[in-house]
Amino acid sequence: MIVPRVRVAAAASAALLAALPLASCAGEVERRGRRISDDTAVRSVDPTAVAGLTAQTRFEQDTTRRVYAAYPRVPGANALTKRLAAVVEEQVRPFTALTTSAPPLADGGVPELNVQWSLTAASRQVVGVRLVTWQYLGVSGGEARQTLWYDGATRTAHTSADLIDGRAGLTALAERVRDRLGSRANPAQVRADEATFPSLAFNEAGDMVVEFGDYTVAPGSAGRVAVTLPRSVYDPMLSPFGRRARDAALATPARPTTTAPELAAARPVPGPVDCSHAKCIALTFDDGPGRYTRELLRTLAARRARATFFVVGDNAAADPGLLRDAAAAGNELGNHTQAHRDLTRLPTMQINSDVQRTQDVLRTALGRCPTLLRPPYGATNTTVSSVAKSLDLVQVLWSIDPGDWRMRDPERIASRVVERARPGAVVVLHESRKPTIGAVPRILDRLARQGYSFVTVSELMAGREIPIGGHFSGM
Repeated sequence: MIVPRVRVAAAASAALLAALPLASCAGEVERRGRRISDDTAVRSVDPTAVAGLTAQTRFEQDTTRRVYAAYPRVPGANALTKRLAAVVEEQVRPFTALTTSAPPLADGGVPELNVQWSLTAASRQVVGVRLVTWQYLGVSGGEARQTLWYDGATRTAHTSADLIDGRAGLTALAERVRDRLGSRANPAQVRADEATFPSLAFNEAGDMVVEFGDYTVAPGSAGRVAVTLPRSVYDPMLSPFGRRARDAALATPARPTTTAPELAAARPVPGPVDCSHAKCIALTFDDGPGRYTRELLRTLAARRARATFFVVGDNAAADPGLLRDAAAAGNELGNHTQAHRDLTRLPTMQINSDVQRTQDVLRTALGRCPTLLRPPYGATNTTVSSVAKSLDLVQVLWSIDPGDWRMRDPERIASRVVERARPGAVVVLHESRKPTIGAVPRILDRLARQGYSFVTVSELMAGREIPIGGHFSGM
């Protein structure tokens, strides 16, 4: 799949934005036009159906590459977590090696790797996780799709091919898929082996969806390549585990659980601060929520500090109760998009969708829309600004970046923040990393001794004229 950088002229951008769905905090999204059905769309499951699920993320940002990879951690499913981590590493390692030695991109951009996740099944015994990996290397990009399955009865992780009953099943599957693909694919590439079928899942109608990575069985011009097989066709091919996985994928998940606020009742919420007189600084945390978020919230509450959390929609949807806890403790929630893609490489409609989906996640959890957007990697342009304006969002960048994502020593992270601290600054940190969580108490204690108040970004912006859709970096 060829993925050129997309540049939308101002007039075209305005025309597209006029046709986009409108949203309001009090109502549902207004849809214009007829919804087009895609039978190759994989059925996804609400991640709140898995109690205790958290997201694990990996982040890198420098002049040679940008990496964001996320996958779920399912309590008790250690084999699945290890397999997912290995799959992500298999994507990141060659990308890192390639971008370390490669010359600069012809378009002046930075190579990007993105891994996002969704659940394809969530029952007491079976969990399915679909990973979509996208990379951009200047002149072309493409997606790889892989669905892994976990068997709670045996506590083992499985590839998609394990849903099929042995060699005979794979042979039958390959024959059927070749028939369905027809002239779109090279028949010789659809072989009866495990590597050919990295992603088997199911759609809403109960059909099996067979997905392929870009360039694997068809030329890039074919785009996403996927076919569906009706139950009468695929059922005889399934292994015993495959039947259990199918049943789990098509079952209605347990009612999503909610969590009562844990933090607000512990201590009174700090009162507002007038930053025109006080010495204020705003700590911001990207890429969550994740496995360390509750620990971070306890640290902030214990020191009567507030912060702003820019959440990724895929991760935030897994624990709306945690979002409510953070807000109830006086913290601010902002939008960091649904999948953490560089928005400047996306067309207007996709930017709007990526931002709007996270708005919907936060509105559902909190009962109101956030007003702040942090574009991933701080990458923005006139198209991103136009979308932000259409959704009544201010873009928030930063004035202090300690580079915590590359450090393993909490003391080094803390020292960098404290040394660079200035009144009115916005600090960017990443809550997905344990060293950062260890650095936060030191940052709070040392800056408090210097007279700083820890406020939200909106408090820091109070009294300043920041246009909707515009940028705020602090200082």
